[in-house]
Amino acid sequence: MDGDEEIGYIHFRQSRIGICGLAAVFKAVRDSGVADVKTVQEMLLQKVKEHNYVADPVADEYKVSIYREYRRFLGEDVEEVESDLSIKILGPGCPSCERLENEVIQVLQDLNLPVDVQHIRDAKEIARYKVMATPALVINGKLIASGRVPARSQLRDWLLKKPSG
Repeated sequence: MDGDEEIGYIHFRQSRIGICGLAAVFKAVRDSGVADVKTVQEMLLQKVKEHNYVADPVADEYKVSIYREYRRFLGEDVEEVESDLSIKILGPGCPSCERLENEVIQVLQDLNLPVDVQHIRDAKEIARYKVMATPALVINGKLIASGRVPARSQLRDWLLKKPSG
């Protein structure tokens, strides 16, 4: 992987999978002007495979997952992947925001919970949650904490309770 390639994420089988260079793949396919869904899906998969391993038995499922994120990239309304737990970290990417994301991921790994964790860095998107300070933690649409990084024990308790918004 080139050091300049960023990791993008797709939802695959109730998990969030990192893909090297995903934004560049999306831009290249968009710029190609191809509109046929099957052709676009095939192009996306082939370009993803240039820098990522995709096992042949799951390639068709990957096509669907990558295409869903591609549509989101294009600004289309995309159905959310069903999960009983949704986590969002709100913050511009400061050290505290990154620390909160890492702490949440560590707790999820300790609990063996395959959950989508999204880090929202866009100021307009963050404003939709009406937070006054970052980092902020949103679980299942409910603002749980803002302006601090809670202890792992507190994160664990919140994640096991699965608050609803």
